[in-house]
Amino acid sequence: MIKMNRPYWIWGFCVLAAIQMWVPLSMIARREATLRKGTAYKFRTRPVDPYDAFRGRFVRLVFENTDASTTNAAQFTQGQTVYVMVNVDTNGYAVLGDATPERPTQEGDYIRTRVTYWRSSTNNQIRVQLPFDRFYMNESDAPEAETQFRRAGRRKQRAAYALVRVRSGMAVIEDLYIEDQPILEFMTKAKD
Repeated sequence: MIKMNRPYWIWGFCVLAAIQMWVPLSMIARREATLRKGTAYKFRTRPVDPYDAFRGRFVRLVFENTDASTTNAAQFTQGQTVYVMVNVDTNGYAVLGDATPERPTQEGDYIRTRVTYWRSSTNNQIRVQLPFDRFYMNESDAPEAETQFRRAGRRKQRAAYALVRVRSGMAVIEDLYIEDQPILEFMTKAKD
């Protein structure tokens, strides 16, 4: 009868369990570090089509500006990973800057994202998919928050935006704002 050495199985199991725990914990840690140490940018939103059968516990977001400039738009393909610099306009809102296929070496914040399509090689603009288009919240509050956000987006006098923290290519939504108030605070005041 062959005798198996049990400590090897135990060590193997422990290593496998550690790896399985490390992957999600490292993803959470990166997001939390971005929220704590990342630079805050206000990304202006636009109205959203209200119907979504799978809406659930999040507010679906669509952003006004998803175009980035580049020196040669024809070098990009749909689905390609790109790095887009983030700048601030004169009103304090985030605007996308230059897109490059490699991680930027210059100073400044950038977002790692993907190309949805390039417009034309004459204007050197590409459209990108921002890596944040959902804001998760309490299931009972999400439908009302989405309604309020949609209404605010239709009324140009109300500023609706997502406060996004950016750090080392990662971007995480911190909160949604209407008229410079966090969405839950705005909803509470709207009920009164």
